[in-house]
Formats: sequence, C-alpha cells, structure tokens
Amino acid sequence: MNAILLAAGYGTRLYPLTKDRAKPLLPVGGRPIIDYLVDRLEAAPEIERMVLVTNARFAGDFEEWAAARSFRKPLRVLNDGSTANDNRLGAVNDIQYALDEGGIAGQDAYVVATDNLPRFDLRDIIALSRQKSASAVFACRVADRERLKRMGVAELDAEGRIVGFEEKPERPKGGFRVPPFYVYPAGVTAAVSVYLAEGNNPDAPGHFLAWLVQRRKVYALRRDEGTYEIGTLESYRAVCAEFEGGDRAEAQGDSLDDREPLS
Repeated sequence: MNAILLAAGYGTRLYPLTKDRAKPLLPVGGRPIIDYLVDRLEAAPEIERMVLVTNARFAGDFEEWAAARSFRKPLRVLNDGSTANDNRLGAVNDIQYALDEGGIAGQDAYVVATDNLPRFDLRDIIALSRQKSASAVFACRVADRERLKRMGVAELDAEGRIVGFEEKPERPKGGFRVPPFYVYPAGVTAAVSVYLAEGNNPDAPGHFLAWLVQRRKVYALRRDEGTYEIGTLESYRAVCAEFEGGDRAEAQGDSLDDREPLS
C-alpha cells in the first residue's frame, strides 16, 4: 500500500499566511503540519512509500522540506503544474496524477488531505479495510446540522457501510462528517480514471467517494472525536493554541469539535 498526500491547494482563506507558503508547511507546535501526518503514516507497516502531490508554486518548498527531514519510508514530491487557485487540477485529478506519475497505479492507496490533523490512529482504517475487503474511510459524528451543511456527510447503515454521501448538502441526511482519510484497494484506485473519463467533478475528493458508494462497498471507521482542520486564520490560531502544550493537545484537543467548523 502507498500513501497519496494531497497538497496542491492554495489555502486562499488563510491569506496572508499562505500567500507565499503552502498550508501544510505552516508551523503547529513548532513543526510543519505535514510532519504529524507523515509520522502517523510511517507508523503503519502496510505503507511502503508516500507520494505527495503539490503545485508549481510550492513544489520547491516541499522539496526543501523533504530534503531536510529524515524518512523511514520513501517520499516523492510531484508537481502537478498548476500555478494558481483558478487553474488548479482538483483533488481527484491529483489522485490520478499521483497514481500515474508516482508509479503506484494498480496498488492499494491511502489518500489523505494534508490540512487535517487526525486524533485517531491512521492504522485503524487500514485494519477496517482489510477486515471488510473493501474501501474504508474515517467518519466522526457531528450533531450540529448547520455545520454538516459545510462538510462531506455520510449516511451509514447498522454495519457501518456508507449508503449515501454528499458534499456540503443543503439538507444533510446523515450525521457523520467524512474528512479525507480514505483507504482504497487497488480495484478502486483503478476506478478513478473511469470516474474522470465520465466527466465527473474533479475538485473535492469527496465527489469521487459519493460516486464510489453507489457502485462498491465502502465502510466507515466511526469515532466521536474528529480531526484538527485548518481552513481559516481563526481555526489555525485555535489549533496552534491547542498544540502549545505539545502532546497535551493530542489528549485534550476534543474541545475544538464543539466550535465553529474549522474547515
């Protein structure tokens, strides 16, 4: 299995912080955001290598970050060639780009967005995928219906299978938010090209998930705790405040889930 790290966004809602620096490279607790994700991915024995997809504006910065860091698993930085928010390829196109250019087509993939910090063990999604012999994603319960309108929302059956999924629904049918932590078997990664060839929305990765759950089984790792999301200046400051105590944030950070959505 290989990890695909999606890092080709431009973080416009975080300007001016992200005008000249990629969001995943912003410091939290004295380290770049992406460091925490890589640490978790490297702890999974199933992950053999990592492919990070970024854009032309920030590719050099990610190369510099990678050169300065020691890795237990190989990591390759790919430049998708986009130069601004208005000509970005979209996350689903970037997944396909990673599969093709990273030489990992036809293999299992762990797809993660790099602006969410997990509060759960990333290995648990791999275990669920292996147990069910199907795709598996992370899902956390959200009680606030207004918040759900700004998220990817899943409907789950009694066994945790996703029976419906919508991006930013006007009338949410489910009660679970699904941030981008997806484990896709090889057969599913091969379906990304089919999805794109049909002319479907290439932007948010949840659009592919919505298409997928109508065709194949996808199960959710259900948790009450969510993730640290960094989408606005306010949310970035809140996450930094939580991490000022180092590991204390991992144990006591649940309060962020009760605030205004951090995406």
